[in-house]
Amino acid sequence: MKLFLEDGEFSWRKAGTAICYFVFATACVGYLITHSFDELPQSYQYIIGGVFAFYFAKTLVRSTKLTNTNT
Repeated sequence: MKLFLEDGEFSWRKAGTAICYFVFATACVGYLITHSFDELPQSYQYIIGGVFAFYFAKTLVRSTKLTNTNT
């Protein structure tokens, strides 16, 4: 499956990330169903916020290029 390929080889990191996503998404949906769609607990919200913050911070750092202005 092309979704889990990185540089033409199978990526266990991408596969593991997909598994974690499905487990956490199932936990969130299960919580919402069993609690009549009340608000998610803060611990769930912190996890979701942390994942988004890490992703965008990683992207920002990866796109930042350092240059030496001293010549």
